[in-house]
Amino acid sequence: MSTFQTQLQSFPSPFARALSNDKYSKGDSQFSVTQLLSPPQRTFLKLQHQEVSSPYGGMMALLGTAIHNILEENVRPELGEKAEERLFTEFIGVKVSGQIDFYENATVMDYKVTGGIQEAAKREHYLQVQMNGLLAKRNGWEVNNVGIMYFQRDWKQLQSLNNPGYPKTPFKSFVHPFEEQEAIDSFKVTVSDHLAASLGSPRECTKSEKWQKPDTYAVMKPGASRATRVYDSLSEAKDALKAGQIIQTRASERTYCEHFCGLKHCCPQYLKESQGLPSEA
Repeated sequence: MSTFQTQLQSFPSPFARALSNDKYSKGDSQFSVTQLLSPPQRTFLKLQHQEVSSPYGGMMALLGTAIHNILEENVRPELGEKAEERLFTEFIGVKVSGQIDFYENATVMDYKVTGGIQEAAKREHYLQVQMNGLLAKRNGWEVNNVGIMYFQRDWKQLQSLNNPGYPKTPFKSFVHPFEEQEAIDSFKVTVSDHLAASLGSPRECTKSEKWQKPDTYAVMKPGASRATRVYDSLSEAKDALKAGQIIQTRASERTYCEHFCGLKHCCPQYLKESQGLPSEA
């Protein structure tokens, strides 16, 4: 099989070009809302290092872009609808921006492509749309509600027909009242964090930002390959500890760091933790 045939079979050229043709822009702003809700340490590292990612890593972003483009084509401005507008404001002297995916009836909506089935809005998505709601209000739009529309890419039609508890459509929407003060507070904290990071003083990533679950504690005999029982807290493990047994701390995986971060090769926190050293976060 030729090199061209191999490439065509595994990764057709149009896909490769689409993935490398990133047209995202935060416009004339120092930070976007999306950036503000990412770890500040990434802002610091990206100023000094090149991000490394899998050629397939942008596939979900590509799917999201396709959905946004299709929906934008079907927006009706004559009905008061707006879509894909970037808005700007300032916080503590810093210009920030956010992209409004869709707006109608005094409601700001974000579109998200997600795996699995969403039972509730993710915290970072909720904050993002609240912050976008504040951008809209500061730009003269009436805002009463904000919402997130999830496109559940793993949704299965047969399960929707046969399982009464399974979602009946691949779409799931969560609408919340617009909370202006919560949005203001989120801007103040995140702008301060990212501004400090851009000036060379980033804070370390939190466990939540690393997608890291709490550590667990295994009660076991020395040298044993299996634990007698694994506990969620150290106090529970100590209470269950018997003579001749030890407690083994099992660190949970840093899911985002290990599988999604293209800056782990130059991240001092990641490298330190990989050596078993404690972090500040």
